[in-house]
Amino acid sequence: MVGVYEVRSTREVREGAEVNDPHVVALHYRIETPETVTYDSPPAVEEETPQFTARLTEGRATVTLKEHFATAEAARELVDPYLRAWELAAALQFGRVELCFVFERPDIIDRNPTPGTITGAVCFLASASLSGTAIVRTIRREYPAPPQGFVVSLDAETLWHRYEGYTEGREPLLSMAYFCLTLLEARAGSRLNAVRLYGIHKNALNKLGELTALGDVQTARKIDQQGKSRPLTAQETIWVQAAVRALIRRVGEAEWASRTGAQLRQITMVDLPKV
Repeated sequence: MVGVYEVRSTREVREGAEVNDPHVVALHYRIETPETVTYDSPPAVEEETPQFTARLTEGRATVTLKEHFATAEAARELVDPYLRAWELAAALQFGRVELCFVFERPDIIDRNPTPGTITGAVCFLASASLSGTAIVRTIRREYPAPPQGFVVSLDAETLWHRYEGYTEGREPLLSMAYFCLTLLEARAGSRLNAVRLYGIHKNALNKLGELTALGDVQTARKIDQQGKSRPLTAQETIWVQAAVRALIRRVGEAEWASRTGAQLRQITMVDLPKV
């Protein structure tokens, strides 16, 4: 599952004195991947924001803070949502989890140390690992690009959870896709309002609604009393998968736009596979 892993506790270690003025310089994470993905010597990636600089290299991520934080937990309240967005943006791009940022330790200094003392930090981490059964591996030569204009809202998390349930075989495609469509409609008040609120052309939403009404006795989300339903074609299946990922991405983009006042480009049928 996509998600920055949690640290269980952090304590300051000093020889002979308490920490007078702790300051978090950086946070360190390791990058974990599912068994289906391997990164083969990708070049370093560095992204700078007004609050921190994030650098990915050699399976590690170092986030150097520009602001003052007295504890790792406080610093992570700023950094973890950004890394979460990085994870989810990559998962939406490729249709599956690509990487997870696993917190390891902070770098903490004392800005007002007692003379003759040494400062350090020890973190006690929760154990966590990714597991899978697939044998075939995808070799990546580059890390996924940092998220641009995208944040992970509660709705984006909810929709991704449903999509991931589909990819892991816990839920049929059509019921998952219909839930995603109707969540947007519910938030906006109607499908027409969803067109305006999320910047998605009505033809794309209508097509998703049309396809989610199809399916056979094994895949349909409801019984067709008129007997006109049919299974999706292979191309329609690809389209529905891509459309749902685009909807999830747009929910995160819409949240970002609401915070920044940015204007979103409308998603149209041209942005999706042919069907």
